[in-house]
Amino acid sequence: MFKNFMQAGAVHFVQVDCTRVAGISEFLTVSLLARKFGLPVVPHVGDMGQIHQHMVLFNIIAMGHEALFLECIPHLQQYFVAPARAENGVYVTPQTPGCSSDLKGVAPEKATAIQP
Repeated sequence: MFKNFMQAGAVHFVQVDCTRVAGISEFLTVSLLARKFGLPVVPHVGDMGQIHQHMVLFNIIAMGHEALFLECIPHLQQYFVAPARAENGVYVTPQTPGCSSDLKGVAPEKATAIQP
């Protein structure tokens, strides 16, 4: 869909969300397409600013996208071990390894996939 919108000139800001497309790989694919079409990427954070803060850093450093904007929706921060932080309107670059999405009270070695 993103490619079709870009080809048709129907989008001016690309708001890809890695939790609503097929994950990080698909997010990067859409970001690369946006770069090819000369379009800025302003991720739709939804509930996961945790992961998108890393995606924006990658977009700026590796792909040369302009640093524009990233939503901050803090209502779920209390559930993360290392929540995304914004100070003075700017995300603070995470200093710990990982994608900042470890949940409190869940030991990584005991985490399992949720079964439907």
